[in-house]
Amino acid sequence: MTSDSCARLIGLNDLENGNGQKHGNSQQYKDDCVVIRELLPRDAQAMTELRCLCIRHDPESFCMTLEEAQQIRLSQMYSMLQRFCHSRRSMLWGAFFRDQLVGLVGMEALTGNVRQHRGIATSLCVRPDLRQQGIGKALVQVMINYARQCTRLRYLVLEVSSHSEAAIALYQALGFRHNGTEKEALCYGDTYIDLLRMSLRL
Repeated sequence: MTSDSCARLIGLNDLENGNGQKHGNSQQYKDDCVVIRELLPRDAQAMTELRCLCIRHDPESFCMTLEEAQQIRLSQMYSMLQRFCHSRRSMLWGAFFRDQLVGLVGMEALTGNVRQHRGIATSLCVRPDLRQQGIGKALVQVMINYARQCTRLRYLVLEVSSHSEAAIALYQALGFRHNGTEKEALCYGDTYIDLLRMSLRL
């Protein structure tokens, strides 16, 4: 399954109502549009580079260091994307501007009879120079729309660094609610940062 959406960099709010397109409904988009689609194994290199760029720019917003991210082999990223592509209840999406990957987000449904009603939202990041233009909001909205179509899913849950004020505000604006804090869960050298838990009832 694939969710494709397009919007101008200014005025991305038209994605809020979920204008996703299924596989096969290919369209031509103008250069000033952002295309949101499922990430595929061929995107492994671009995904690796985007994650490293975002971690380098804002290290205390991520649950791994830049060194750890750089140690992930391209073959590992390729295998992960393959696994997501073959899943019926999990997906990774990328936002592309002029054919460049500029943002991503993921959702992975939990397995097992007692946890299959919950999906984990993960990996949200947007290229630093293109933030505050609605790309992150569009990505999360596409994820929410997809989750609402998944059988048995009732909640999206996530963890976010308390340092990530913009991401927290975005999640709250889209209906996520704070339901717990793990004090000093993240350690960056001598700095300890809380981890917030949030959830959305679908």
